[in-house]
Amino acid sequence: MKIKEAWTIELKNGAYGGLKPIIDPFDKNRFYLSDGWGSAFPSIKLRQLSFSDGKELNSVSIKNIVRCLYFNSDGRNMFAVSDNKIFQIDRINLSIIKKFDKGIQRYSDYISSNNKDSLLLMNYNSDYLCVYNYLTEKGIKKKLKSCKGIIQGETPDTFLIFCPKTGTVLKYYLMENKLEEIIRTDIYYSAWKGNSGTFYFHLGKIVEATSNTHEHIVPTNKIITISANQPNITNEIILDAEYRKFWISENEELMYLNNINFINRNQISIYSLKEKKIIDTLTINKGEQIIELFDDKGVALSYNIENPKKITCWKYE
Repeated sequence: MKIKEAWTIELKNGAYGGLKPIIDPFDKNRFYLSDGWGSAFPSIKLRQLSFSDGKELNSVSIKNIVRCLYFNSDGRNMFAVSDNKIFQIDRINLSIIKKFDKGIQRYSDYISSNNKDSLLLMNYNSDYLCVYNYLTEKGIKKKLKSCKGIIQGETPDTFLIFCPKTGTVLKYYLMENKLEEIIRTDIYYSAWKGNSGTFYFHLGKIVEATSNTHEHIVPTNKIITISANQPNITNEIILDAEYRKFWISENEELMYLNNINFINRNQISIYSLKEKKIIDTLTINKGEQIIELFDDKGVALSYNIENPKKITCWKYE
């Protein structure tokens, strides 16, 4: 594979610490990101940009860093979550329809919805899932431990919740407010559910809290795969180094890896899931850090380490 620069832009504010680039599921030539750390609160916006040239297409003033974003299946409504508010936004023109600040759980990192009346929200380190009914503006809590993602299940009212500290995937039944464990493995750092239904878990280890840091999980060099149809059978991948992030290709033949070493974050190692080895490495300019990769578009996005306002799009093939 080869990789080359497609465009570079300079944002109005720095992007570090804000919502990482997320693609618009209804118009895949657009993506969203949020202004991040160091931005003056009155200037912080959720921004919509073009994949074609990086130009800003629209924006909406949030006045706080956006932590997560959800697109309703109606293609019209989307929900942006800041530290202490939820914004219902018209996806077409990015106008704010309504703000919610009562009965919500603060500092949510993950969000999903039944696309009807309820949002599921959770912070990575929280012990509670918040189910927020945005029609009645009331929320309920369900006790569980840690979260690394919430995705919709096979029906609009079932959800899969990834709980890394317990090494589990739980199915949540919204109507019954009930949890069911469907997968149990080791503590993991991150997870991915492939199009085939296979689960990929990047295993991790817990680092205890100190006087100035929270308890957290760091990645190991091991990834395991589990089929939803055979949850008791696992396959193990031992990597040649420790990586901080991975992406699975649309056809689940390749795994893209980004090194945990800060000076190597401008590299993408390509691992063949069939050959069970790294078959290629893509390297971009020094001083760049890969922040997101979209395999269906064949592009990766990077932030500049020295200038947090710069974002670059790279095309690979």
